[in-house]
Amino acid sequence: MAEASVPIEFAEYADDELPELLRVQVLDFQRIVWPEGFAGANRFRTWTSHPSTAPIHQLYAAGSQLVSHLEIVTVTVTVDGHEYRAVSPTAVLTYPAFRREGWSTRLNARAVQRIDRSTADIGLLTCSPELAPFYGRVGWTLARDVPVIVGPEGRTWQSEDVLLTRAIGSRSRDALERLQDHPLRIQEEW
Repeated sequence: MAEASVPIEFAEYADDELPELLRVQVLDFQRIVWPEGFAGANRFRTWTSHPSTAPIHQLYAAGSQLVSHLEIVTVTVTVDGHEYRAVSPTAVLTYPAFRREGWSTRLNARAVQRIDRSTADIGLLTCSPELAPFYGRVGWTLARDVPVIVGPEGRTWQSEDVLLTRAIGSRSRDALERLQDHPLRIQEEW
């Protein structure tokens, strides 16, 4: 039987507007790929990124079938005792049947456009080292040898992820200069 042609279309949603069927698909993917975020008190969580980060969902879908997804979150980070409002892409995923077709690359390019228009101080993202070139293709810059310290005071750990940056706001230069000699501090990984 021939496969019906369903157009794959871009959509963007505020977190409270994300259709439930798409939210469930994002959550299912996250539970499988990032199980540590769904353990303990978060075992039955129903949010994709914590609501306090004001997630914006960008995605491609074929009708109600999710193809690829990315969230843009807003967080407060600290460098050398100075706080900065940062925007970051996170929860980037493409379902296996659609990989190697450029869906995540398109989402990352769209996310960069939105991030560049934001009123945040700086664009930041953390990822595994092997993904840094992927994000570099859309203009993220690797912050070499910058430790990312995660957790509340007294219970911190160093992330194994690398840090990528994007100058977007008037305070970006200050943050980037401080990152040359100081770690990035975040309360929790996003």
